[in-house]
Amino acid sequence: MKMKMNQLLSATAIAFSSSVIAVEPAVYVTDSGVVVVPLVNAGYKYDNNIFSVGSETTGSSIFVLAPSVQFLLDDGINNYQLEVGVESGTFLDSSDDNYLIANLGFTSHLEASSSSRFDLVLEANADVEPRGTGITEGLGDVADEPLSYNDQLAKLTYEYGSLTSSGRIAFMGRYYNKNYTNFPGITQFRNFNQSTLGSTFFYTTNASTDAFVEIKGGPIKYDVSETISRDSDMLTALVGVTWEATALTSGTFKIGQEQKDFTDATREDFKGLSWEGNIDWKPLTYTTVSLNTSRAAKDPDVEGDYISESIYGANWQHQWNEKVTSILSFSYTRDEYKGVTRLDKTNSLNAKINYEFRRWVDVALYIEYTDQDSTNEVIVFDKNVVGLDFTFSL
Repeated sequence: MKMKMNQLLSATAIAFSSSVIAVEPAVYVTDSGVVVVPLVNAGYKYDNNIFSVGSETTGSSIFVLAPSVQFLLDDGINNYQLEVGVESGTFLDSSDDNYLIANLGFTSHLEASSSSRFDLVLEANADVEPRGTGITEGLGDVADEPLSYNDQLAKLTYEYGSLTSSGRIAFMGRYYNKNYTNFPGITQFRNFNQSTLGSTFFYTTNASTDAFVEIKGGPIKYDVSETISRDSDMLTALVGVTWEATALTSGTFKIGQEQKDFTDATREDFKGLSWEGNIDWKPLTYTTVSLNTSRAAKDPDVEGDYISESIYGANWQHQWNEKVTSILSFSYTRDEYKGVTRLDKTNSLNAKINYEFRRWVDVALYIEYTDQDSTNEVIVFDKNVVGLDFTFSL
């Protein structure tokens, strides 16, 4: 059955719900109803500290080219989306850091009946870790090229219960795998996989608000152990609420207990408070303020047993007229390391102006500022990135 016009628009909206992109592409629709949306992003930026170091910094101009294509199918109830993209980066002053990455992603939402729904996410990426970040943080240009890795994600969620009923229950299974493909002498100890199973019970308190209880957990396993194994088991139990109480606000907040138990008794286990929250406030049709915060334990890239990470962020998007949109965002991250004495504090400020030059061309000017302080002086740095992007569609 061919897609109706409102279904076509709905499918296209899935692809362009991002606040950054304002282009309105002329899509191609096949006889079977598949919407094809090609995009090309081309940009120039200057990074004054490409190795994220505190002294003897190196800056470089960088040209980025990122073509992508999306395939969408939406029948008004079920939808499917496939995205394929590649990105190349060319460093004019540091050709060893040139990169080519690729991503493949598929998502679908299926409703077998009014009380039975499935959501599927599949991803496969070939990516790089810039020098001075991740495993090579604080080491600058010690490695002679960026670290490269492949990762894969598979996530399936099944929800049972009518959307009009007072209660629903969802079951989730997730698998993530990451493998580095160069510098095995140091990267082999960071290849890992994580399996997660979870369940969430929703209770509808009114037409627009759900309270819920969420439990999830599973093992994290590393392919090669160092002297002390990093393998651990995670368990999180949270209670929360999600709402669209008025036309102005919507959001989700959940809080509870997280536990991380290492298989090696010499590492320090974690048991403590965890939370996650996102709130969108839209006082006017053309402006949106978003707030987000989270706290959780995560595995470190270099040293320590785990990191107790707290994040606080704010984003303001304002549409000045039908062609000009501004985005201003700030985030503060506090990383407290366990197993070693280290505390990192990172402030990030981003500003962007997007101009819809034509229906099929967007021009964006942006500035990114990062300031990282740490009790480990090797990790202290700041950097500025200034860039200009062009997004082309049909």
